[in-house]
Formats: sequence, structure tokens, C-alpha cells
Amino acid sequence: MKQQQVKLGIREYVCIAFLMIGMKGTEDTPSMLFSHVQNAAWMVPLLSGGLFFIPFFLLLKTLSLFQDKNVFEVIQQLLGKYIAFFVSFIIFIMNSYAISLDTRTYTNIIRAYYFTTTPRLVLYGILMVVCVYAAKKGIQRIGSISYILIFYVALSFFIAFWLSLDDSQFASIFPIWGPGKLELLKAAPSGLGLWGEFFILTSLYSFMTSFKDFRNGTWIAFGCVVIQLSLATMLFIALFDKGLVVIGYPFHVAIRYISLGEFLPNIETLFFPIWLSAAFIRFAAFLFINALIFGHLFKIKEYQYLIPSLATIYLLIGMIPETPNDVAQLKEPLRYIAGPTFAAISIILWLTAWFKGEFKHAKNKNNM
Repeated sequence: MKQQQVKLGIREYVCIAFLMIGMKGTEDTPSMLFSHVQNAAWMVPLLSGGLFFIPFFLLLKTLSLFQDKNVFEVIQQLLGKYIAFFVSFIIFIMNSYAISLDTRTYTNIIRAYYFTTTPRLVLYGILMVVCVYAAKKGIQRIGSISYILIFYVALSFFIAFWLSLDDSQFASIFPIWGPGKLELLKAAPSGLGLWGEFFILTSLYSFMTSFKDFRNGTWIAFGCVVIQLSLATMLFIALFDKGLVVIGYPFHVAIRYISLGEFLPNIETLFFPIWLSAAFIRFAAFLFINALIFGHLFKIKEYQYLIPSLATIYLLIGMIPETPNDVAQLKEPLRYIAGPTFAAISIILWLTAWFKGEFKHAKNKNNM
């Protein structure tokens, strides 16, 4: 499939990756982690990140052999036309399912905390229209906006966490192993789903200026997001203690709870526009990538024109659950399936390349 002659630099790519995965700390992910291992929830991102590192490292090693192809083209070359179509289609379905439920989650947050009287469908529609507009501008424009926005996102996170420290009790993270070491180790594989987007991001490889930038940018973003999500979860545990299990979106409760004294009691009015802008960019990138995957599957060169149609389908799917609890229950199976699936595909690709002698061929080629 021919792609636009657009190149992303390492800075833009890292910013896109951070917004796509790091924003999980502002939704229901910390509460979900706490419900499984209580006050040891902050260690799950570290353990699952370490576990995901191995197959993801193997995936990047495999991609390094085919430096003119994205991950779906590599899948096709290694696994053959028909198996590759099946695997890529499964990835597309899982990503579509995730986009539908995640956009609905963000709509629920907006309606619950900021626009309580506005109909859900209106808020959802506005969210998707803005994301479609941004996605159709292309991944280079998304990267440029991400690079501008990332400073304000990082600053707002830092300020919110810093202001929360006065009301936090870090003794709440003890006993440090939570329900026990065994339960914590069991939770690590289920946390692989936190990092599934990094597999999806490999579809942007052919848009990068070089494989070195792609590899380095990926590891920079991966390290930053693992630490950020772990620290965010730790802070929410210290701030809410056992109450975190019944708080759906702790970040938004926290920014309503903190203030700058009488001078600025409603501090959430400062954070909301920044958070919303980051959400727009996050889902714009998701829509672009899913259109790219769909275009690859069905040999559609002008895949950008698919974005509005895909967004409409995702909106219709996202409106099916009636309550936020229904959305959370529907997201739970994907959290258990997506991460191990992407890890398994990564290992299979590496093994296939190894058995086919691709690594040996690349080594001989480099020695010539």
C-alpha cells in the first residue's frame, strides 16, 4: 500500500505515543488496577511493562530486518497472504473495539464531571467530529500538535500531582505486596493489555525518518509511560486509599478536590481544556492508524477517506452500553486478551523470521 510521503521525527513520535498510552492514568485504569491487587496496584505497570518488554523487543528486532515496511506488511511477508490477513483483521477488530469503548469512556467522563445536562449523544458526536477532523489532517499534523501540547499536558499532570501531595498518605501503599506476592504476580500478565498500543504504533514505522529514530523513540516513550502510570496509580492510592475502588475516574475527582486556596478554588477549569485537547489527539491518532490498517487489509490506497465512516461505526457501537458500569464490564475481557495476543504475535513473527533465516540473511548482507 502506498502511503503519503510524510515523515515523523522522534520528538513527534514520542509525543504521540505518550498521549496515546499515558492518558490511561486519567481514566479508569488506576481504579481497575486497584480492584485487582489493592494497594500494590502501582507495581502492576512496572511488572507488566517488564513482562511486555521481552516480546516487544523481539518484535522490534524483527522489524529491523524489513526497514521499508510497517508491521502489517512484515506480517504478510513472514506468515503469507491468508494467515496475515486473518491476523491483521483480528488486530483491526480488537483495536476497533477498544476505540469504541474508550471514546465512550471519555464521553462518560465529560458528561459526569463537566457537562452534566448535555445529552450523551451530543457530547459523543462532538468528540468524534473533532477527532475525525484532526485524523484527516494526517499523522504529521497530529505529531506536530502533540509536540506542542505535550508540555502543557506534562505541566498540568505535575501541578495536579504536586497539589495532591498535601492530602496524600503514602502509608496507604503498605503492606507493599498488597494481597500477597502470588496475587501480584498473577496480575502482571493481565496488565499486558496496558501496553498493547505500542504494538499498534509499529504501524507508523514507515512514516518515521529512520529506524533508529523509531526504535529510540519507542523505548523513550515506553520507559516514560511505565513510570508515569505507576507513579499516578501510587499517588491515587495515597490520596484515596481504599476508596479508590469505588472511584471510577480518580484523576478527575482529584482535580476537583484540590485547589489553590480561595484564589482559585475550581482548579479543574484549568486542567479540563488541556486534558480534552490531549483526548482529541489520542483518538485522532487511533482513527488514523485504524484507517491505515483497514486500507492495508482491503488494498485501499486513499485510506484517509475511511476515517469518517469508521468513526461513525465506533460511535454507534460506543452508544450501545447503557451505563458507565456496562462500559467497564465490556472493557474487561479486552484487557485480558489484547496484551497476550500482541505479545504472542510478536514472538511468532520473531520465530518465523528466525526459522526462515532472515536474521542470518541480514547479517550476511551487512557483512558484504
